[in-house]
Amino acid sequence: MKSLIHCLFLIPLLFVQAHAEVTITLLDSAEPLLLNGKDINSHRLISQNGQQQLVLAARATYREFGQQKRFTSETLIVTFLGENNHYRVSLPKINSPRSAEKFNDVPQVSITDTQGNKVAYKLDKLRKEGIQIGRDYSEEIKAYNASGGIAAIEVSQAIQVTQTTSTSPATNHATSPVAASASLSAAQEAITPQSAQQQAVPRRDQINVGQMLDFWYEQADDATREAFKKRIGLIEKEQSNGH
Repeated sequence: MKSLIHCLFLIPLLFVQAHAEVTITLLDSAEPLLLNGKDINSHRLISQNGQQQLVLAARATYREFGQQKRFTSETLIVTFLGENNHYRVSLPKINSPRSAEKFNDVPQVSITDTQGNKVAYKLDKLRKEGIQIGRDYSEEIKAYNASGGIAAIEVSQAIQVTQTTSTSPATNHATSPVAASASLSAAQEAITPQSAQQQAVPRRDQINVGQMLDFWYEQADDATREAFKKRIGLIEKEQSNGH
């Protein structure tokens, strides 16, 4: 009898613990970049309760004049309060040059919880002046938060983030924070100095672009190199002057 009473006493505690987390699902039309300052590449995320700051971009493919076009929006920051629930982040459909331009001008997202309720959020753009090659989003979001932007969170706020490859939002919601924390701890312990350095490297597609630029720069003669440097300086000067 004592064992039965003890088990009945533990059930509510386990139930509360199993739901003391935030799970987030991003649609495939979103490119995940950061969650609470940490690099992500999954559309299924688990985080602790509190402010959630997502950095993402919208992606779409549509046809224009018989040709297939690919669109990637400006980088967006979305901040909302998450508490013991599963959240679905959706983006409007982009199927034409006009809708792509409209989204870049006035970006919007939709966040709903398990009950279908709309969740309030703050949205801003993560801008970078100059050439957009090899962006370090982690450093950029630190500077943004320090500046106190519209969608900024406290820089000192530390929230653990776990990514999962599960394709079912329901499965994510059933994952306990104990298991998520254990997986995160195990991953952190397995990280060697070399692998930790690799995690800080920008995305692979950006690395390839940078390597290509370095290659052609090395192949160029002195006159071409000087012309390239002057062109970059002219572009940055025009951007700083607001042109």
